[in-house]
Amino acid sequence: MVALRALYLFALVFWIGGMVALGTFAAPAIFDVLERYHGAAGRIEAGDVFGEMLRRFRAFEYGSAVVLLGALGTLTYRGPRPSGLGIRVATVVTMLCISLYAGLGVTGQIDGLQLEMEANISTLGSPNDYAARYDNLYAQTTILLLVNLGFGLSLIYWEAKARIA
Repeated sequence: MVALRALYLFALVFWIGGMVALGTFAAPAIFDVLERYHGAAGRIEAGDVFGEMLRRFRAFEYGSAVVLLGALGTLTYRGPRPSGLGIRVATVVTMLCISLYAGLGVTGQIDGLQLEMEANISTLGSPNDYAARYDNLYAQTTILLLVNLGFGLSLIYWEAKARIA
């Protein structure tokens, strides 16, 4: 039981830690450096780099959700039912849905915009709606990440309060 709870906690902490690392350190650093050296074209390059990082992380998120749900399901049948099981499962499912939407919906829109921007790179030096649209999608991604982070931190708090069986 303790090993299963530890697996659950590792998956949760790595998922949340990955979101914090990407959102707090990786994205700002990539965009700052590439835009400083390459201007508007650097923004496109940064979007490509960070988009690939997010694509790779999405698989990790989905895997973490499977581990979390599997561990909760196994804990249910292998001993006393964990307190607040329904809330925990609902929280993980909500986090997974948010990740799926961000990964399939918003990231797809960003990819489409990147292609449009690359096709019209000569006009990126002047004010245009590409930057506004990109900033809107980036803001959506940030909001989704923060919502998921809040749910994840609530699960970590919940687990910190729980007694080890």
